[in-house]
Amino acid sequence: MAAQTKSAQEYYDKFWPENVQNHAQTRKYVFQTVSGRAYSHALDAGCGPGICSVALAELAERVTAIDISPKSIETARKQAHALGHPDIEFSVGDLQDLAIPGDQFDLVWCWGVATDAQDPVKVINTLFRVTRPGGELYLGIYLKTWLSPIHQLVRHVCQRYMETPRRKKWVLDGFAALTRVLVAIRGSEINTRADNISIQTQVDDWYYAPHKTFYSIGETIRLFRQNGFEAECIQDRVGRMRSATIFVIKGVKR
Repeated sequence: MAAQTKSAQEYYDKFWPENVQNHAQTRKYVFQTVSGRAYSHALDAGCGPGICSVALAELAERVTAIDISPKSIETARKQAHALGHPDIEFSVGDLQDLAIPGDQFDLVWCWGVATDAQDPVKVINTLFRVTRPGGELYLGIYLKTWLSPIHQLVRHVCQRYMETPRRKKWVLDGFAALTRVLVAIRGSEINTRADNISIQTQVDDWYYAPHKTFYSIGETIRLFRQNGFEAECIQDRVGRMRSATIFVIKGVKR
């Protein structure tokens, strides 16, 4: 395993078992996003602790869920059993190099995972390949803005100089306090994603995950179309703030 891939595995081995999303809020979001028709076989590509997998199991006859993190898969199996879906097929795998035949799934879900990989295009190409004709691919991608280089600089500083447990706590608590100040100034709540358990969790995922790549909506839609998909942006702001957010592309394979 390449060193950078191993670093992602180690990060998520710790992160997801400690930060399982809220099931009710996640289920609500998945149901609002997916078109809702009957599916035969769904893929949760980068399933983390398996909460989206459980929601997909209510929409598809069969669900396969894959993640690079063995500890996340252990957590996902426990969550699926506890939430009444022990039949979900969980396995450890790298989406950058996935040994699954093409045209397998009529529903593919990949939310904020592709751009956490060392090579996002490899992941996206895998998703294109395994979606069957007529199948739907829902891809959440980190949005490129003029502030993206600043976010990358902050990420570099956090991972290079603020990586000890004590310093990391300073960073997470500091950003949480800053968010509360901004809320007070604006007089309205900032979108803190109800499926996450805390602002600190969101900051951890944003600045301490080993990889984070940003794309524009236009270039992502073009990539879909070049690979035989009808594509549209169905959500252009899903994250915490306008400069730190995800957009969602829905593609239907021709």
